[in-house]
Amino acid sequence: MQDADGKTEYEVEPLGQSSGDCSCCGKETRLAWGFVHSPAGTVASYYVHWTTGVGLDSHPANYDFIIGPWGEGASPADRVIVSLMHFENEDGPGVMVIDAGSRPSAKSGLAASAFDRENVVGTEMAAIAFAIFDAVYLQDPRIYG
Repeated sequence: MQDADGKTEYEVEPLGQSSGDCSCCGKETRLAWGFVHSPAGTVASYYVHWTTGVGLDSHPANYDFIIGPWGEGASPADRVIVSLMHFENEDGPGVMVIDAGSRPSAKSGLAASAFDRENVVGTEMAAIAFAIFDAVYLQDPRIYG
């Protein structure tokens, strides 16, 4: 659903979070999750995993989106997983599509398939995933906090 300016209207519902230790540096890692809603209903769930106290240049953050309908009548067959990596390099911050099949969400049973990069880049699914990224990044106060 789009508003009069052509922007997608998403509202983020933060739910749970957990923490652990980074296997390469020992710093704290965090995982936050929740739902993304549009005026028509829930359109995705999300999981964001990052390492605290380090920059995105050395420890990029991972965003896993389980995209599709949720609620009564919806099943994993109606949903797909798309994963993005938020990083920083000499050109500044960036976000790119990565293969979702190797992400923990791919083993969750919450979606029928996990898309690889080639199934997303240049498609309408890419536009949806990046709009969801924007909503989560801007609306979930826990991200990188």
